[in-house]
Amino acid sequence: MLVLSRKKNEGIIIKGKDGDIRIFIVENEKGRVRVGIDAPKGYTIIREELLTEIEGANKLSAIEDIEKIKRFISE
Repeated sequence: MLVLSRKKNEGIIIKGKDGDIRIFIVENEKGRVRVGIDAPKGYTIIREELLTEIEGANKLSAIEDIEKIKRFISE
């Protein structure tokens, strides 16, 4: 893992074959950092906690489906 310190309006470039991703600090106040991300089309940018929530919901849905299948088979 690379750890960097950045100030407001400073950025980081991630070079890629499909285009570069630019991450920059928009604001840093009161213990919060606002980050801007500029990426080429085709990249999905999502907050980590939302992705975790979606994955959890998908797993729960799969478990519920398995239980429905088991009930159906046993009838």
